[in-house]
Amino acid sequence: MVAKPSPLGAVAQPAATVCPSNTCPPHAKLLEPPGPHQRPALQGVFLGVSVNWFDRSPVTRWPTLLTSFLLVLPWMAPWASAPLPNVLPLLISWGCIGLLMASGLRLQALDIARAWAMAAVLSSAIGLMQYFGLAEAFSGWVHVPDVLGEARANLRQRNQLATLTSMGILAVLWWARSGLVLTHALWMLALIAIGNAATNSRTGLLQMILVTALVMGWSLQRRQHQAHLSWRLVLWALGVYAAAIWALPHLLSNSSGTDAISALTRMGNDDGCGSRKVLWRNVIELIAQKPWWGWGWNELKYAHYSANYSGERFCEILGNAHNAPLQLAFALGVPIASLVTLSLIVITLAMRPWHARDAQHQLTWGVLAVIGLHSLLEFPLWYGPFQLAVLLCAVLLTQPKLAYTHATQRILPIMGAAILASTAFIAVDYSRVRQIFIPANARSTLWGSDAVSVAKSSVLFHTTADFAEFSLTPVTPENATHLLAKGQSMLHYSPEPKVIRKVIEAAQMVGDVQTAQQHQRLMKIAFPSELIQPHAN
Repeated sequence: MVAKPSPLGAVAQPAATVCPSNTCPPHAKLLEPPGPHQRPALQGVFLGVSVNWFDRSPVTRWPTLLTSFLLVLPWMAPWASAPLPNVLPLLISWGCIGLLMASGLRLQALDIARAWAMAAVLSSAIGLMQYFGLAEAFSGWVHVPDVLGEARANLRQRNQLATLTSMGILAVLWWARSGLVLTHALWMLALIAIGNAATNSRTGLLQMILVTALVMGWSLQRRQHQAHLSWRLVLWALGVYAAAIWALPHLLSNSSGTDAISALTRMGNDDGCGSRKVLWRNVIELIAQKPWWGWGWNELKYAHYSANYSGERFCEILGNAHNAPLQLAFALGVPIASLVTLSLIVITLAMRPWHARDAQHQLTWGVLAVIGLHSLLEFPLWYGPFQLAVLLCAVLLTQPKLAYTHATQRILPIMGAAILASTAFIAVDYSRVRQIFIPANARSTLWGSDAVSVAKSSVLFHTTADFAEFSLTPVTPENATHLLAKGQSMLHYSPEPKVIRKVIEAAQMVGDVQTAQQHQRLMKIAFPSELIQPHAN
């Protein structure tokens, strides 16, 4: 049974989020597309989007292919350029949303499930190549991690890949009752489960248990002849996952001599000062200091750097609280965070997902559940692909209540065009600030030769440009006062050792002994292994 088409809903354009900087090799050129007379599965060879190779469902070739491509691309795109690696994935995700809306394509549940399944299958294959050190041969197409024994795919984080694989298992279960051949369902589930195991993600382990429990619970309360996700297939996936957790480290050790720690082993590990327990205790202390209105959305790094905790200190720069309710409480205060959290709980309880009897709703609630679990341990909704996933879940939940009317046919393309225009503006603005972070011979001639001035002309990323200029400018007696003020501002953006050293140096140069001593003390606490080189008077 194919679900009825529905319009794609719209949400506000998210702001770009600063993430730890890393770089990605440029993408290789797209292969020449196959001829028009080939079957749809071969027409969709780019990103492996299969339209009707694996199932018996009727499809319309090019609209289905285009829809699948736009839904899979955010998960597979390998680009994540410095200085803000999260910006390009956000732009790609929202660009795909805008194109879906502007093109007038009508989403079906089958399109969404296929896309999630194929993204999980392909990402699992990439993850296994990374796990065994084979990704280098495809460096133009896939992210190449610096360690063996850990799968990340092009999402670049093991927990994100684990969440995608959990979504993929649910999607294959839904697809299996909507036309997917059983043989293909079995090998897809096996590959996805092995991909999850290769992440060594404790989040992935919990999600496998959660998905199994949800499917089993729904199966127990189903009525005769009622569509449901297969409990037999989910047990197959869980069994393959359990075997892979044991087998993968042994295979890696025998093939390369490298040891890998499985998710099950990591469950019993104590991560010391880098554990979430320490992190959450620190964040709760910070929340207690400003419980009513919070610190502000981007202040956690500085608050953590400047804090004097009563107990053990989290030993890394703290970009987010690794827990959505705690992040909201820190940034916006306990009252607003409580209101948002309680509202979501009330809405969820009112919709009674544990009584979902329609397989489409089971798929939707399952995906929301694994993203919700991930949100209690990190903040996946900072990332474009997961924003797209939640938006698609909203579409699936509201499908029976929304009609594809003439009004929506007029409104959605306008909204899509607005999203595309916003995405294009952000992309151009980001291109400006990028110039100062790339070698001179790789810079775009469009912006001229003065990379600093070009970067400072950015509208949305001016703080990033200021950070680059501050990092490149040496402290002198003439500019020490200016750099001290600028450096104290930059500590709120990125309180890393090189910034702290320059603040200390500038303070010493202008004779501000109190400020210099304050940051020497804070740096000794926050970065005890870093040497402070005092300014020579």
